[in-house]
Amino acid sequence: MELGAPMICSYLLGMPDRYTNRKFVTFYWRSFVAEARNSWKSGDDILDEVKVHIKKHGGDIVGVSPVEDYIRRPVELEHLCLYDWI
Repeated sequence: MELGAPMICSYLLGMPDRYTNRKFVTFYWRSFVAEARNSWKSGDDILDEVKVHIKKHGGDIVGVSPVEDYIRRPVELEHLCLYDWI
């Protein structure tokens, strides 16, 4: 793979590889869709299994799930739609 001199220089100088006034956020759509689909499933079809990332915070172990964070957001933030939440 060939790289151009401007790209190499910007990399060596620690400059960003793109210029924008936006910040991009990684968003895993499938987990939100799966949770929404559970609303239309009957009791037997709903999966009790929920995938959660586990992190150690201080001396505690905390489950981290973007879907659960959105569902259980504080009352002050209930007016935010999913797009604005992210």
